[in-house]
Amino acid sequence: MPLDRKLFEKEANILLDELLDAISIPQIFIEMTTEKIYGCYNYRIVTSWKIEDKSIIINIIGIYKPHNCLMALGPANGRVKLGKISGNFEIKFKQSGFCDSYNLLISDSLIVLDGEETPNTAPLFYSSWRFPEKSFVYLCGTTLSDTTICSDFLDTLKTVIPLTEFEFPDFAEIPYPQASQGHYYDADARYFYYESEEDFDEIQEVLRSYKYDHFPDNNGIGLSIINWMNERIYSWLL
Repeated sequence: MPLDRKLFEKEANILLDELLDAISIPQIFIEMTTEKIYGCYNYRIVTSWKIEDKSIIINIIGIYKPHNCLMALGPANGRVKLGKISGNFEIKFKQSGFCDSYNLLISDSLIVLDGEETPNTAPLFYSSWRFPEKSFVYLCGTTLSDTTICSDFLDTLKTVIPLTEFEFPDFAEIPYPQASQGHYYDADARYFYYESEEDFDEIQEVLRSYKYDHFPDNNGIGLSIINWMNERIYSWLL
């Protein structure tokens, strides 16, 4: 389907802004992906959308083939930024030949989608937790001989700032990563509340000092912390 280039460029610029890992209060996005696999990894689903009363209407215009192909197979992807909204909505996905509807509940803590998949659309998941305010995920990967670092750093951090550990109930998707990756030992993610953003700002210096004392050359060890506003602290960058 031929697409208007200006429309795509506008959508692409919005996507670029969203992919820059901006630090911000969490907002609501709708992610879309095709079942069809294309010859380039950067094919895009182009949409137009609007909110009318309590209806979110997403018109699927077509697939955009970029001039510069990222040489890997993959689906086409699209993203709609709904922003800071909450409440009950009917969400409609429309294209020539079909209009599929689902019910969408957005609360302060949870997002729930209700409805049956069709031959044209299928939810990737039906419920997801939102990022709790003033929370972060702690990820730790080490060599097999250094696994105690994962808990030892937390013990050190707790002497500097007050933390409360929590777990997400398992009946919905967790928005944070659930484990470190790429090390001989990858610990399960652990989730914490902190008391203030000033406390969170102290974590970087605590980790910098701990790294200098325990693994100054990295040596297969990676500790990372990501908070609810997408602020990231990586030991290998300190």
